[in-house]
Amino acid sequence: MADAESRDRPQLLNSRPWQRDYTIKQTLLLAETPELRVLDQTLAPGECVPWHLHPDNDDLFICLRGTFEIREIKPERTTLMKPLERHRVPKRTPHMVLNVSSEDCQLLTVQGPGAYDFRRLPKLDGK
Repeated sequence: MADAESRDRPQLLNSRPWQRDYTIKQTLLLAETPELRVLDQTLAPGECVPWHLHPDNDDLFICLRGTFEIREIKPERTTLMKPLERHRVPKRTPHMVLNVSSEDCQLLTVQGPGAYDFRRLPKLDGK
């Protein structure tokens, strides 16, 4: 019976990447539903959310304080974020977030709509 139950369960998505894929100063989960999530994240100088993509959801970044970069591939683009600026990364777009400043930065990330899955892209590290 347990085997049948296991087969019927949906595949587990990587929904808490800050617990296994990277370390940053702080991640606060503010709200979450199956289709939408809101995170408050703080990155110390030099910290990053490494290269990844989301197959089924967009990321909307809002800079709360400090500055940081959002780097994307396909198309290749670097966006410098300053307080109160917004930037959307469409689903399936490889991207990373990097604090390039000498002070902490804080961002609000709205993820969705769509099932959340963090697909790490280690081959892009160093770009």
